Amino acid sequence: MHLSKLEIFGFKSFANKTGLSFSRGITGIVGPNGCGKTNIVDAIRWCLGEQKSSTLRSDKMENVIFNGTRNKKPMGMAEVSITFLNDDGKLPSEYSEITITRRIFRSGESEYLLNKNICRLKDITNLFMDTGMGTNAYSVIELKMIETILSSKAEERRRMFEEAAGVNKYKLRRRLALKKLDEVKLDLTRVNDIVSEVEKNVRSLERQAKKADKYNQVQSVLREKELDLAEREYSLYVINKNEEEEKIKDYTQRKEQVDIDIRIIENELIVYRSQINQVDGELRQKRNEISLHTEKLHTAQRNVSVSEERLKSLESNLERFTKELEELHFQIEASEDSIFDNQNKLDEIISDIQKSESGITTNDDTIQQRRNEVEEKRKSLKEFNDEALKIDKEISSKQNLLDNDQKSLTKADENVNRLNQRIQKITNDIAKTVGYLEELSNEKNDAESRFEESENIYSEKLKEKERLEKLLSELKNKELDEKSMLNALKDKIDFLQTLITNLEGVSKGSKVLIENSGWTEKEKTLFADVGNTDEKYRFALEAALKTVLNNLLIENFEELQNATAYLKNNDLGKASFYLLNGSDNGNKSFLEKLNSYSIKRKAKKIEKEESFLEWTFALVKTEDKWEPYFRKVLSNTAVVKSLEAAIELSHKYPGYNFTTLEGDIVQSSGIVEAGSSPKLDETLFGRKQLLENLKNDFPKFHANLEKIKEEISSTEEQISSIDLKTISEQGKLILNDITNLEKQISQFEFEKKKASEEIDKAQQQIQEYAKESNNLRDEINNFMSHIDKLKEQKHNFDYKIVDYEVELKNFETEFNNLVETHNQKKLELERLRGQLQNTKNIIHRAEENKSNILSTIEKRQNDITETSSEIELIKESTEDTRLELDELNYEKQKLVEQENQIDAKLKAIKEEAAKFETELSKFRSERQEVSDFIHGADVKLNEIKFRLENLIEHIKEEYSTDLEFKEFEDKDSFDFKERRNEVHGLKEQIKNLGPINLLAYSEYEEERERMEFLQGQRNDLTNSEKDLIRTINEINETAQKLFSETFQEIKANFQKIFRTLFDPGDEADLIIEEGIDPLEAKIEIIAKPKGKRPTSIELLSGGEKTLTATALLFAIYLVKPSPFCILDEVDAPLDDANVDRFTKLIKEFSVQTQFIIVTHNKRTMESSQNMYGVTMQEEGISKLAGVHFDEEVSQN
Repeated sequence: MHLSKLEIFGFKSFANKTGLSFSRGITGIVGPNGCGKTNIVDAIRWCLGEQKSSTLRSDKMENVIFNGTRNKKPMGMAEVSITFLNDDGKLPSEYSEITITRRIFRSGESEYLLNKNICRLKDITNLFMDTGMGTNAYSVIELKMIETILSSKAEERRRMFEEAAGVNKYKLRRRLALKKLDEVKLDLTRVNDIVSEVEKNVRSLERQAKKADKYNQVQSVLREKELDLAEREYSLYVINKNEEEEKIKDYTQRKEQVDIDIRIIENELIVYRSQINQVDGELRQKRNEISLHTEKLHTAQRNVSVSEERLKSLESNLERFTKELEELHFQIEASEDSIFDNQNKLDEIISDIQKSESGITTNDDTIQQRRNEVEEKRKSLKEFNDEALKIDKEISSKQNLLDNDQKSLTKADENVNRLNQRIQKITNDIAKTVGYLEELSNEKNDAESRFEESENIYSEKLKEKERLEKLLSELKNKELDEKSMLNALKDKIDFLQTLITNLEGVSKGSKVLIENSGWTEKEKTLFADVGNTDEKYRFALEAALKTVLNNLLIENFEELQNATAYLKNNDLGKASFYLLNGSDNGNKSFLEKLNSYSIKRKAKKIEKEESFLEWTFALVKTEDKWEPYFRKVLSNTAVVKSLEAAIELSHKYPGYNFTTLEGDIVQSSGIVEAGSSPKLDETLFGRKQLLENLKNDFPKFHANLEKIKEEISSTEEQISSIDLKTISEQGKLILNDITNLEKQISQFEFEKKKASEEIDKAQQQIQEYAKESNNLRDEINNFMSHIDKLKEQKHNFDYKIVDYEVELKNFETEFNNLVETHNQKKLELERLRGQLQNTKNIIHRAEENKSNILSTIEKRQNDITETSSEIELIKESTEDTRLELDELNYEKQKLVEQENQIDAKLKAIKEEAAKFETELSKFRSERQEVSDFIHGADVKLNEIKFRLENLIEHIKEEYSTDLEFKEFEDKDSFDFKERRNEVHGLKEQIKNLGPINLLAYSEYEEERERMEFLQGQRNDLTNSEKDLIRTINEINETAQKLFSETFQEIKANFQKIFRTLFDPGDEADLIIEEGIDPLEAKIEIIAKPKGKRPTSIELLSGGEKTLTATALLFAIYLVKPSPFCILDEVDAPLDDANVDRFTKLIKEFSVQTQFIIVTHNKRTMESSQNMYGVTMQEEGISKLAGVHFDEEVSQN
């Protein structure tokens, strides 16, 4: 068997998936410091189940995951797999090849796999137990472990011996057996407690069964007497019921006769009501007629008013129309005058037009002659202008070519400027890109910081979650405590309520008087119920008031006589009373005053005593009306610190009582009552108030419980709000951001390079445009010279044109003056023609206005005629309406008289009807009296029926039988009261028995069987305890024997190998502490190389310690070899000579044990058959190169 393959991925510095293959023999792992060699050893140790992060050189287990470098992002998981070739079956598995895998995630979750199947750490540990492998075995040895193995407190050394002896499985079995023994002892304790409780229950149920038997006997007598009483009461109720039913029948007949009389009167009233309705209808009709006439009268009055207003309006219009007609006659005269004046003006305008037309015809010939001369001059001027225009065109052509060259030159200059600006812009962009690169680099650094912060937050949140979970556990425990307290309080309330309801602790006589009302109807109160005190003083007050607590409070002597008579007559024993209003004579009052003075003097002395606490009457909480009675009862009783003090003070102050807080009391008579404090059910004083206090406390406890539940809910919400998975995912997102930033940085670097190339290209284009600009400037100079010559020719022509233009202008001025004069005459002619047309229009408008006025005059004359006619009609209509008003007033007066007659008739009929209403009221009153009597009899009958039904139901419920009517011979002499008292007495006997458990006998049998079963279980546990103790002793004996035998073998081998590594005469020994268990004893190593006599092995040199530890290790291998051994820089302290001895020994043992050596020593390297070189070409990432002898094999 050997370790054949190791695969590492994401563990510490191994970011990339890395594989190492191991063959039998010696494999060396070499490399410079800090390259990650020891990380391979840590990976093997971690995969085998190492749980201590400090052993792996880490603060916490999650830190073994690759944490990233400047160029590579962190990983979220680490995984290590080890493959063993199990060809000799040394590992307890049916597989010939076994692969163990361990993974861990940044969230803290981890998992183990065995041949790619999920398993537990326990499965891995059990697989390697007592094989020499595993995290605590001697298969992995580091340099620092040399000191640990050889130190005086070396637990590592003991574990190596135990692994070699194979006693780990026995120690595990012993540990499990001891744990099981503890559990058995705990179970046995619990069973003993339960058995004790069950035995107590069995005894209790046995008492309850006897009480149930007594109950059955009394219940039988009670049944006989109560059934006889019930049958007698039933028969009496039946007789009373029949009597009441007869009474109801008689009065019902009387009620029916009254109902007939009522119906007769009601029929008469119906007739009268019909007449009243009829006459009332006539009255309403007549009033409606009056209302209609009144409305007509008001309408006629309104019409007269309207007609008068209309008449006034028409007369006003008539006056206005007359004035308007006079105004129109004046307007028509004005229009006729205007027409006459404008007709004369028209004749004058026609004469002026004829003269103007004659002058215009003469000027037309002169204007034509002048026009011809102007045209000749214009033609000559045009020829000169055409020649000048030709020169202008040539100048323009040359100027266009010049402009084009200048534009090209300008464009070339603009291109140069544009390229320069482009270069400047690109230069600025490069500067910005450099800035962006710096920003991205800063962002990347920030992202890496955030990732580290995310890791810290994850750790903090994990701690916070653990803290909250701990708090939640504490709150839930607190909730259980509060629930227990609440339940205990509720039980105490229920218990007190039961005590109060059942009058527990109250004397028999007082109890009887409280439960029965035969002696008084007033409320019955005990002295114990009118006061209270603090819990601290309850027992003291209970002792002080013990003689009066059962006293019934009686107001006067008459009530006292009634109570005592009731007790005597019913043979119910005696009771104690407190007479509140007792009368005293004057002499007694005087003596009391003298006595009071003496008492006060003694009281002041008692108050000065050191052991004095308080007077009992001062501790009572009660209403003001009860305070004098408590003061009277307790005036000579004080509370002191102890019973000893009470006895001492009672001797010192005779006539006083002294009580303690525990309820002990020394009375003035010398009687001492002392012992344990009374229980809750034995106390009477303030019991009711105590119950009220507890009920008041109950909501507070309940509120506390609800508050704790809210805190639990809040804490659970806080726990659920801590999402470790999300924080882990956020870490992954930050890693993605870092990757994206790296991509952006690469992109900007590319853009920077591209921009530099673009600048070079632009500068080349600038040179080409400069060459083109020089050529264009030469062409521009040539064009400008030619244009100057053409402009000179053009200048000469311009002078000639100016001369011709002046001459032409003179001719045109003369011609224009002539034309202007001619045009003015034409304008005058047109003005006269317009004036002629305006005059004609004025005459036409005057004639139209005259026609309109004549039409208006005609219309106003018609309006005057119509208005006059309407005025006459309105005057006639108004007169008719006034006549109608007089007639309506007369008719209304007649209708009012008829209304009064009908109203008098209606009143007479109502008076007759009222007489019948009075008679009807009398009959109804009689019927109500009969109905009330029937109702009273019916209520009494229902009460009898109710009692009858209750009696039947009670007997049916209590005794499951029906009652029958019977005639009793002794019904007249039978004493119901006596029988009820007998029944009550029997019920009291049952009640005094207390709660009865009728199932007690069956429960007793069940509980007894349970007790026998539990006793059997207890016997089984006792036997199991003995068996476990015997097994532990056997395990100890076997393990001690194996350990001792193995120790002796290792000791002999150690001495032999030590002399091989040092000199044959050197001394070495292993000594185990004597007198104690070998499994717990200390193991001491003695090493004296080269004649040295060190007082302690720790005084040896580093090399000597290494060889000594090596000798011990191989001494163990001779007894129980490990399939493989990993040595991490163990040879570092050795010189060359010792290295040779070391390597020689390793070669000898490599036949049966596979060695993997991490080393810097060249001699050790030479002894290796295979070798792996660990490098760190990329910062922070380990890489392997493997060789077999001198031949390179692989590059991972």
